[in-house]
Amino acid sequence: MEIFELLRIIFGSVFVLFLPGLAWSFVFFKKGEIDAIERIALSFGLSIALVPLVVFWLNWLLKIKINLVTVTAVILGLIGCALIILLRMGRFSQIKIPANGKEERV
Repeated sequence: MEIFELLRIIFGSVFVLFLPGLAWSFVFFKKGEIDAIERIALSFGLSIALVPLVVFWLNWLLKIKINLVTVTAVILGLIGCALIILLRMGRFSQIKIPANGKEERV
């Protein structure tokens, strides 16, 4: 049972502390503007700032209780909003996948 708890902690930490910031770092900076180390550091910082702020604002303004379901929904919503913005900005058109399955950059 210990291995499952360890995996839960690792994946949960990545989900909460990294993925929302990573998605928003691509909104704020194009692919070549910052390097990988800067993007990773910025991803942690943005996640640490965005997730608690949005959760507390939703609790304060809309009286939504803070629990696992609402925090998960907020994180998925933050990632989804960033992806929608990226789609509208046309940033996903930089990578094309041809018929043979290998990625090509345009």
